Amino acid sequence: MAAQKVFIIEDDTLLCDLLCDLIDAERDLEILGTSGDGAEGLERCLAEQPDILITDVKLPGLNGIEVVQRLKQGRPEIKTLVLSGILNLGSIKRVLLTKADGILEKSAGLDEMRKALQAVAAGNCYYSADVIKRMPELLMAGEHEGSLESLTSREREILQLIAEGHTTKEIAAKLEISTRTADVHRSHIMQKLSVHNVAGLTRAAIGFGLVDAPVV
Repeated sequence: MAAQKVFIIEDDTLLCDLLCDLIDAERDLEILGTSGDGAEGLERCLAEQPDILITDVKLPGLNGIEVVQRLKQGRPEIKTLVLSGILNLGSIKRVLLTKADGILEKSAGLDEMRKALQAVAAGNCYYSADVIKRMPELLMAGEHEGSLESLTSREREILQLIAEGHTTKEIAAKLEISTRTADVHRSHIMQKLSVHNVAGLTRAAIGFGLVDAPVV
């Protein structure tokens, strides 16, 4: 049987290199390619069609959860393993809604990473112990007004870009839309999240886990 091809989207060069070394040591797996950017990585996956995608949650431009959601819409047969440094309840819920095949904390270590990768490659799901432990909380947590789920995929993408400090003009150019369209999206986001300025949008994005809080 031919080796399964793996694509990695990870902006931490050291971790990406470690994952490549781990995969190179597996007989039935081989590296198809890597990217440190969510949007570029998604585009390449759709074009190159790996068997497995490994992606970080926190990525510049387009986060890993959005990458998996869009990839599953276009190529549902591609198996996905999501990595995260911090998995809060909202992040776990969003990853599960994308129908990702595996979720693993970065703190788990390479041995568990190998187990997770082998399980996903075999067509099974793999959820780390912390995710399984929090399943009861997920079942009890209902959606509420102002939740991230109230936003469209494009609105979530724009919210992340706003929180990363991009101007409306920069967002419009990056997404190849008009500045007016970008402004309309911004207004809709503010209405749905009940915030009134960029600072409020940034706080919301941090709370949703789309971006990290600034270090002071």
